[in-house]
Amino acid sequence: MSSEKGGYEITAYATTDKPGEFEKITYDTPPLKDDEVYIKILAGGVCHTDILFMNKPGVVLGHEPVGEIVDIGAGVRGHKKGEIVGSGYDSMCPYRISFPEGNNNGFAHSVVCKAKFIYSIPDCFTPQEAAPLMCAGLTVFTALHIAQVPPTAHVAIVGIGGLGHIGLQFARAWGCHVTAISHTPSKKEDAFKFGAHEFLCSKDFTPEYIEKAPKFDYILNTVSVNIEWDNYMDLLDSNGQLFMLGIPEGPIVIEKVLANIANQKTLRGSVNGSRYVVDLMLEFAARHNIKPAVVDYPMTPEGISKAIKDNEDNSTRYRAVLTPQH
Repeated sequence: MSSEKGGYEITAYATTDKPGEFEKITYDTPPLKDDEVYIKILAGGVCHTDILFMNKPGVVLGHEPVGEIVDIGAGVRGHKKGEIVGSGYDSMCPYRISFPEGNNNGFAHSVVCKAKFIYSIPDCFTPQEAAPLMCAGLTVFTALHIAQVPPTAHVAIVGIGGLGHIGLQFARAWGCHVTAISHTPSKKEDAFKFGAHEFLCSKDFTPEYIEKAPKFDYILNTVSVNIEWDNYMDLLDSNGQLFMLGIPEGPIVIEKVLANIANQKTLRGSVNGSRYVVDLMLEFAARHNIKPAVVDYPMTPEGISKAIKDNEDNSTRYRAVLTPQH
């Protein structure tokens, strides 16, 4: 909606002084710059990272928006009105404005974005399917991409949730032998549906179990809780790599230092990729029909609170998406 100041009046949903509760707000943007686009949001994913910033009031969360270009700056090339796009930022740029800076984020009915940070969504995805790919999908894809994982690799995905269920699909499409690791035995059937060849229940992990268990070239840890890090380092083969994609609640403690040095094992992090990698991810996901399993919630204060609560309770199967009512 155009504002009296020549920009746009944006309806959004901000955090309050009660964590987990949201309020409807409006704010005005400046007139559209030559390198910007104005997007009507059609779907916005809910990520665990949103929860990390929920304790500060007045913050508009959401970093997986997908929508339709309604207005376009005079200098924008390669995009057009009516196009469905996702927005984000280049995590490798040292001068980036990172979520949730600026409050111009995805829990809203519309958003103004720099055109260089929007990405064409392939026609095979609905906005609700595409939204989780902009963070969850990109996170797991980037780890596989930067590690240059070969199709002959044995890959384990730890945690079959919002990231993990997409990670299983990407690793399977990559050509790898894929093992799902979860502390929830009831997710075994779903893990196989998402592409796992094997399933391990972490509740069974004992020193004897770990010693006899298959070893992996790469392990992608998608959970945001503390785990027994030595167990997972022990599950790596020589020269194996353990990727941290989830953000643990406390310090990472690894006691078996000498064994990891002797076997040249690596613990490393990975984050959302560059603009080039975003386009690669979307093209790869479209080619292999990789789609998240989503649960739709209304983009209202009540709907956002419910989506957040279900995320915290680990009851979402498997990614929450908010849909505005325009």
